[in-house]
This record gives sequence, structure tokens and C-alpha cells, in this order.
Amino acid sequence: MVSVHLLPALIPSGALRGGVAVVIDVLRASTTIAHALAHGCEAVLPCLEIDEARRIAADFPRGQALLGGERRGEPIAGFDLGNSPGDYSAKACCGKTLVMTTTNGTKALLACLDAETVLVGAFVNFAATVQRLIHEERPIHIVCAGTEGQISYEDSLLAGAFASRLADLEHDLANDQAEVVHGLWEHVDESIRSYEDHGRRSGEEPPLVRYLKRGAGGRRVMELGLGDDIEIAATLNRDDCQVVVELARDPLRLVVSD
Repeated sequence: MVSVHLLPALIPSGALRGGVAVVIDVLRASTTIAHALAHGCEAVLPCLEIDEARRIAADFPRGQALLGGERRGEPIAGFDLGNSPGDYSAKACCGKTLVMTTTNGTKALLACLDAETVLVGAFVNFAATVQRLIHEERPIHIVCAGTEGQISYEDSLLAGAFASRLADLEHDLANDQAEVVHGLWEHVDESIRSYEDHGRRSGEEPPLVRYLKRGAGGRRVMELGLGDDIEIAATLNRDDCQVVVELARDPLRLVVSD
């Protein structure tokens, strides 16, 4: 059974217990987390507050922690990196632990601790995440971070991609939100398939890039001059990001699942 929750606040009380939650924040936390772990970070420690992230990073030996994150899309003063996935290169990440706080994504992660298993999904690691879920018998919950308490277009698209693919694999859709985003994604997927069948036309943006720019989150990223972040986030099944990201416990940390 697959349920979609378009905001953490829309998760019914107790619904995640015993299930699998897939947390998504396409622009940009889940994309950046997948990038960081795929490019050599040993773990990502999600934090709610800026001061908390600074305290945790200070406890690491010099040079072993990266402070990363944003507020309203912009880098945080004194942090090593912002929330642009392309900044998390192998050179920046190898052997380090990323201590991260973001406006929406880390809050959504920490809202899902009732789930037995918590994964992080993005378009860039979509296929790897679906493969992890194929034979899952527990209830699956796709949890969208949203944007400052509002439903986000880009997260709804990715939730729809998960709902559609899992429905194809004979998982039943369990709530109306899953049905709504399933229909949304079917329209977008048709555009992507047509684009791929006919090849890139001169000056034409890939459909998923175009769609990710439509929502408030995408418009904000563009206002900040970070169009490259959208292009990365819109890369379905990026070759260098095929990792399954899972939340480990005691202490809480995101790692590449075995």
C-alpha cells in the first residue's frame, strides 16, 4: 500500500508506525543529500536549527565535518556550503560528515521518525530508491517536504513518479493524495517520453527542467540565480547518484544503505 502525504502536517497521527517513509524535497535538500553521500560523505546529520548544526559540527575533529544548508534558499553565514547539489563534489565530501539544516527538508525528515524505515528520495536516485521498495510488504508513505508549510509542485511531481512506478509494480494506492499525484505525473511522463522519442530540439529545455521551474520553489531558486541546481535536480536517475539513502538511528544520521 502506497500513501502520499503532500506535507508533513498532513500525515495522520500514528500513520507511519511500522511502515516505510520516503522523504522528498526535490529543491533541494533530498537532491543534495543524495549527491553528498554519492560523492563520498560518510553520513549526513540532519538538524532543525542553525545553532544546533554549529554545535554538532564543532564537536568533530578539525576538517572532518562540513556545515551545509540554507534559509529561504540562501547559504547560511559561516557555513561551508549552501544547498546546491553541484557544490557537493568528491573533493568537498570525501571522508567527511555533512551536518545539515534546511528550511523544509530536514524538518520533514525529523517529522518521520515514527516510521520503521526512513529513506530519502529524489529524481537523481529515483531508480535506486524504487528498487529498494519493489518487494516491500510494509506500508509505504511518500512524504513531501513542501515549501514553508505550503504544498510544492516539484515534490508533488516526484511523489507522483513514485506512486506511478509502484502502482505499475502492483502496489495499491491507499489515499486520494496518491491518486492525485499519480495523475499529475502521468501527464508529465508523457511529455518526457515524447521529448526522448523525438530528441532534443534546438533551444528546447528538457520537460522536467521546465516543470520544476513552474512552482514557487523553482521560481525562488531561479530568482537566486541557481538554475544549475534545477537542472541537476531534474536529472532522472543520474548516473553518479544511484544510492539508496537511509536514516540510521542512535545517533540519527543518513547513510548509504547496504
